[in-house]
This record gives sequence, C-alpha cells and structure tokens, in this order.
Amino acid sequence: MPYITIKQSPAYLQITFEEIIYFALEDLGKYVSANTTNTRTYFTDNVNPRLLENTDIEGMISLLCSFNQSNEALYDKDRASLYRTFHIPKRSGGLRRIDAPEPELMSALRQLKVLLEQNMFALYHTSAFAYIRGRCTVDAIKRHQRNESKWFLKLDFADFFGSTTPRFVMSMLSLIFPFSEIVKRQDGRDELSKAIGLCFLNNNLPQGTPISPFITNVMMIPLDHKLSNGLRNFDSRRFVYTRYADDLLISCKFDFDKDKVLAFVSDTLREFKAPFSIKPDKTRYGSSAGRNWNLGVMLNKDNQITIGHKKKKHFKAMLDNYTRAKKAGSSWDLHDVQVLSGLISYYRMIERDYINYVLKTYSEKNQCDIEAGIKADLSA
Repeated sequence: MPYITIKQSPAYLQITFEEIIYFALEDLGKYVSANTTNTRTYFTDNVNPRLLENTDIEGMISLLCSFNQSNEALYDKDRASLYRTFHIPKRSGGLRRIDAPEPELMSALRQLKVLLEQNMFALYHTSAFAYIRGRCTVDAIKRHQRNESKWFLKLDFADFFGSTTPRFVMSMLSLIFPFSEIVKRQDGRDELSKAIGLCFLNNNLPQGTPISPFITNVMMIPLDHKLSNGLRNFDSRRFVYTRYADDLLISCKFDFDKDKVLAFVSDTLREFKAPFSIKPDKTRYGSSAGRNWNLGVMLNKDNQITIGHKKKKHFKAMLDNYTRAKKAGSSWDLHDVQVLSGLISYYRMIERDYINYVLKTYSEKNQCDIEAGIKADLSA
C-alpha cells in the first residue's frame, strides 16, 4: 500500500489519478507543471501495472549499488571522524548541536541527495514547507490565511532530528513509491539501507548535513498525508494543517477542541511508530485576536500577515541609523549591511507595500537612495 507523490499545479487538479499513472513517468511533464512547489500524494492498495512498467527499479538499484561502491572508503571509517561538531544559539534559548560533514562525506551526501531526488523522484507532501526550494515560512502561513482561520493549535516535535533512526526512515521509505518497490528485492533493500545509513551519526540523523532535512521531508510523507487528510474535515469542520520541520500548525475558522485534535495527532504518530513525540511545553492554542505569532510572523485578527509593531519599529531605526552613517561619511560593517539587506527582502515578502513605503519615506527624508546605497556597499 504505497504512497505516490508527484508535483502538480493547482490548475491541473481535475486530472484523475488513473489518467496520471496511465502515462509513462517521462510524459508527466505534459500534464503536470514543473514550475510549482505543490505536490499531490495518493495512497493506493497496489501500484498500477503501467506505472511499474515505466519505472526502472532495476536501474535504481544499480545506481544505489554504484553509489555505495564508489564511497566504500567512507563506510570503513569511524563515522564521528567525518564530522566537525559545534554549537549555535537557539532562538528560544540554549544551544543547538551542529554536526557538519567533512568535505569527502559532504560530497557523498550531496551526491546521494541528487540521486534520490532526480532518479527516484523523492519529493515531499504538499503540507511540508521547510527546506524546500521556493517555499518559506510565509507560504505556510498563507495556507491558513486563505482558510480565514481564527483559531490555531501549534505543536512541536521533541528532538525531531535526534530521535530519527535509520530503522524508522527505512520503514517509512518502504511505504513510499518507488522505494516500496526497491525494498521488495533483497538486493534493493540492502543497497538502499546501506546508502541511507551513511546519512546517520551514532544512529541519529545529524543536523548540519545537506541531506538530513531532505530525508525528514520524504519520510514524513505518510504522516503528513494522514494528518492533512484526516484534519481536512475533522469533527465536521474544515482544518488546515502545515508542517515546517518539527513545527506543526493546525487551524480552523472556529473554536475547536484542541485535546481532540492533539489526540488524533498523537494516535497518528503511534500508528506509524514514530520515534518522536509532541513536546507538551511547546503546545499552544489560541485565536488571532491575541498575539498570534507563528513561524516568526503574525496572522492578525484582520487576517493579515504582518511582521508586527516591534519589528517595524526596529527596522525603521536601522534605516535611520544607516542613512545617518552614510550622510556622516562613515560605513557599516559588511555583515551589518548584509543583515539589513536580508531584512528588506524578507519583510518585503511579508508586507511589500508597507516596506516600500518606509524605504521611500526614509530615502526622501534623508535625500538618498537607501537600496542603491546598500547595493553599492555590498559590491564594494
């Protein structure tokens, strides 16, 4: 009973599953837009024979075998010696451990990621938004905005990366096409398991590698599908579910029984024998009438996504300080200019009209072109 995920534009939702799988995989581009981050996941009893005929399982296993053989030296080394470990501050306090691969391992993990993405069509559920090109936190919040949600339940997984094991990843991949077909063959299971094992350190998925985030999105397809579909009309109400790494956001237009929803999420985790669980101290429920901060932005009572009053005040102070320094003939450090440039891009993505207005106002007030000045400083 595999999960089949394909990229698909909302404009093509009228295409039936049977129409999709009737064509060879290489022909799907005629019917599915490649210029979209949306996906569709289907849960089927059996893979359609036509789809199997046009999927080169033998070739996929051969690629895995070649990957393992070309990186045999890495398997023989002490895994810890292939990482540099350091810690960075968490936004919520404390330190986050980062295990960064040494160049040789980094290259191999990047190669494996490309192999899985391009040759085995490994994707993500459309409810996932972290670590995906063309998607960001704002895109996740927009899903809830379109639903005009007013009540929100925020959940966090405890030790999401650290508790993820090779065994759990393999159990999830065995439910996801085409891995579900690869593991039916012993040589396929052996080669896939060996390749996936290279991504782990001390039996845990390390943070700091190019493939760890990708693996979490792939392995979560069955859970994301079950949660998204189950919550769509949960308790006779329409809910919206999104996941950004280990942050889950569930919303509805109306007040709802959070404990009932929480029980459904917990039951789903147990159903798939997930090694991680909900972090009780990070669980939050409330309405948009309050301080409705999610993923760094606020969806307020007027159903508008905003950066909030404090961030706006701080942003204007940065612009004022920057223009004052320019007029005085002094320059900011490159890092500070990069931070300001990044904030402009990020805030503009959230509140374009407001940010454009502020930039124009401060440029006219100080008789300078702020963005031109930043561009010149960055290229100096």
